[in-house]
Amino acid sequence: MKFDEVADILVVGSGAAAFSAALTASIRGGKVLMLEKGPIIGGTTLRSGGGYWIPNNRFQKELGIIDAKEDALRYMARYSYPQLYNPEDSRLGLPENEFALIETYYDRAAEAIDFLADCGALQSIQEINWTGKPQVDYMDHLPENKAVRGRVLYARNADGKQGFGGELIRQLKAKAGKQGIKVLTNHRASKILRNSMEEVIGLEVIGPDQKNLKFRANRAVIFGSGGYTHNSELMLHFQPGPSFGGCAAPTNSGDFIKMAGAIGAKLGNMVGAFRAEIIVEEALADPDGVHNVFYIPGDSVIEVNRYGRRIMNEKRNYNDRTMTHFVWDPQRAEWSNMLVFMIFDQRTATLWQGFPPYPVKGVDASYIITGDSWGELTLAITQHLSKLASKTGGFSLDPGFEDNLKHTVSRFNEFARTGQDKDFGRGDYNYDREWTTFPPTVPGVEWPPAGSLNYTMYPLSDQGPYYAIILGAGTLDTN
Repeated sequence: MKFDEVADILVVGSGAAAFSAALTASIRGGKVLMLEKGPIIGGTTLRSGGGYWIPNNRFQKELGIIDAKEDALRYMARYSYPQLYNPEDSRLGLPENEFALIETYYDRAAEAIDFLADCGALQSIQEINWTGKPQVDYMDHLPENKAVRGRVLYARNADGKQGFGGELIRQLKAKAGKQGIKVLTNHRASKILRNSMEEVIGLEVIGPDQKNLKFRANRAVIFGSGGYTHNSELMLHFQPGPSFGGCAAPTNSGDFIKMAGAIGAKLGNMVGAFRAEIIVEEALADPDGVHNVFYIPGDSVIEVNRYGRRIMNEKRNYNDRTMTHFVWDPQRAEWSNMLVFMIFDQRTATLWQGFPPYPVKGVDASYIITGDSWGELTLAITQHLSKLASKTGGFSLDPGFEDNLKHTVSRFNEFARTGQDKDFGRGDYNYDREWTTFPPTVPGVEWPPAGSLNYTMYPLSDQGPYYAIILGAGTLDTN
C-alpha cells in the first residue's frame, strides 16, 4: 500500500483533546501529524468557555483544599450514574470499565495539567467567582461532594487573568508549532486502514481538493474529533428527545462513529451529551452559529412551559436544566417541555443587558418577543410559534397559558419577597448564588437590593413591557 504521508502518530482533530494527545506524543519522541476536517484550527474548544474540571489540582492544594479521592469518586459516580450508585460496593455500583474511567480521571487529570504546564504548552489558572471564592461545583450540595471548591481551571492569559477557549487553543497551537507538529486543515479522515492482521496502520483521508489520500501511522491513530451534533440523522436516532442544534464546531458530524463501526468497534454512551438550552429561532435560522443559553441571568426572570408553569430552578446548571425538556406526557402523548419560554421584565433586560441572551439596549434582536401586558405577550408568543410550526410539530401554547402565567408570576413574586422558592428551591445552593447569579452588567447599580432575602429572585414588575425568548434543548456537543 502506497502512502502519501507517514508519521508515528496520526491525531484527528485540533481541539484541546487532540492537541493534548499530539503534544504528549511529540514531547515523548514521536513524529506527529494532526488532521483537521475544517478550515480553522481549534474545533469546538475554540468556541467554548474553555474551562476544565480537574479534581485534586495543585491550586486546591496550595489553598489547603482537600479533595479526597474516595469522596471525589463517590461524587462522580453518584452524579454520572445515579441509577447504579451503591456507596457500599467496592466499585460504587459501576461496571468495571466505567469505574476505572472515573478513577483514572481522578488519578491522572491533575498530573496531565501539570505536565502541560511544565512543558510550556498550557498555563492554567483557578477560577475565582464574583464573590472572591474558588468556584463551586455544579452539584455543590450533594452529600458526596463535601462542598469541595476550586476544581474548575482555565487557561491563564498573558496578563495573568482567566482566558477562554480561544486562549486555550492559542497556547496549545503555539507549543505544537515549536514541536514541529504539522496540522493539516481541510483534511477529513474517512476510513481507518488495517493490515492483514487487522491492526490499525493509518487513515484514508479526503484532502482539500477532494482527492483520496492515505496516511501511515507507525505507532497509533488517535481520535479527538468531537461528537455528532451537526448530524441530524444521528441526533434523531440517538438523543433522548427533540434537540434543536448546538454550539459544537460545524464539522462535528460523527465521522468517527461511522469509521469505528466499520471495523467492529463497540459503541457506548451514544445518548450522552453535554447540553445547554438554545434559542430555537436563532438555531433554526443559523444552525452553524452559537446560540446556546448557558445562564439565565438576572433575578426577575423565570422559565415556563406551554401551560404557563415553571418547571425548574432556573439557576441550575445548563446541562441539568436542559434535561427538563425531555419530559414525556403519557396522557397527551407530547413533549410538554419541548419548547419553554424565558420570561423577564424591563428591569432584568436593562440591568443585565449585553450578557447573552439579553441584547444591549437599543439593539434589536428578532428572537426577543415583546408585549405590554401578559395578554399581549401571550399573543406575540403564539404568533412566533405559528411561524415555527412546520419545524416543531405544530407546538403551541395551551389555551390556559395566559391565566396560568399570571398565577405563576404572582406565586414567584411571593417567593421573591419571602426569600424562599417553595417549588424549586432557587437560591438554596451556593451554585445558584455564586455561578449563575451575578451582579448586573450596568455599573453603579445597588445590587443585591437592600433588604433582599434571596438575591437570585426579584418580583417581576406589575407593569409591562414584558419579554420572552423561546428555548429548546441543545448541546455543546454529544459524546
